[in-house]
Amino acid sequence: MKIVNLAFVFVLSISAHAQQLQKYYGDAMAAYRAKDYAKFYENIKEAYKIRPSHQGVLYQLGIAAALTNHPKEAIEALRKAILINADFKLYGLADFNSIKDSKDFKEILALQKEWQTPVINSEIAFVLKDRSLHSEGIEYDSRSKIFYVGSIHKRKIIKVLSDGSSTDFCAAGVNGMTSIFGIKIDPKKNLLWACASPMQEMENYDSTVHSAVFKFELSSGKLVSKYELQLSKTNVFGDLILNSKGQVFVSDSQGNSIFTVNEKSNLLEPFYSSPEFANIQGIAFSTDEKYLFIADYMKSIFRLNIKTKELIEITSDKVSLKGIDGLYFYNNSLIAIQNGVSPMRSTRYY
Repeated sequence: MKIVNLAFVFVLSISAHAQQLQKYYGDAMAAYRAKDYAKFYENIKEAYKIRPSHQGVLYQLGIAAALTNHPKEAIEALRKAILINADFKLYGLADFNSIKDSKDFKEILALQKEWQTPVINSEIAFVLKDRSLHSEGIEYDSRSKIFYVGSIHKRKIIKVLSDGSSTDFCAAGVNGMTSIFGIKIDPKKNLLWACASPMQEMENYDSTVHSAVFKFELSSGKLVSKYELQLSKTNVFGDLILNSKGQVFVSDSQGNSIFTVNEKSNLLEPFYSSPEFANIQGIAFSTDEKYLFIADYMKSIFRLNIKTKELIEITSDKVSLKGIDGLYFYNNSLIAIQNGVSPMRSTRYY
């Protein structure tokens, strides 16, 4: 049996919830090893109630349900687990003997094979020569045909031509700039906006530095303004977008909040937060800007009505919507960069 060590995938803070989750999972695994399958099932069910979208919990629930004569529950849990991680061992595992000959289990095996088969519909645009950049955010200026790429490691933004040649847009670490995440340009106002947060992967790591939003002059790379939350050192600004008026919205994956930039007061102001969020990442407006789509790395995609603040979680039985980092709205669809699933994928959702 493949036992998944949850320690490296729990991104929650050490809270009562997280501690409960670890306890139930640990007790479940201990019961499995002792062949007390009823207790194994009982404890993994409790873990599932806390984190119903966690692939490791789902996989173990599938095993526990198969071992305790809950075939439908086993199939449902395993299907969800495979949609998130297609590498879980299914075929030939004795724990699944009670369901291995069923039509439903064979369909899951076929589904697993389908997800393990690469589908390539992309081409290489360019290759960056500096392999130490640890690139994250990227933006394209169609007028100048220049890509702007942010570096996690080098703490800077570079300009890249179509042949892959590059020059620095700004100096590394300018005015305390840390790892670059989201980048957006505002051609009308000749501005480039970027959000940055301190990461251990960056050069000269300093955990005391604040996450911040930076405003640059697009044509020169000159820093115009810097915006940060002075009272908090725990924010991680993961993405940044602009609406049609040029207003900046930035997502905070640590505080699970969205902020806006007030250019008159030079302050970051709270825009929206919800206890439903677990770890928000990419954000994107619909074309009419009626909705803001918010990717939650641990859950799925949320849709926020900008006017009413109604929040809806988008779910699907056919695919997993968790593990999304980058999110883009294009032609009435969402393009998601999913690096928190296996295999990693770029997917278009309608």
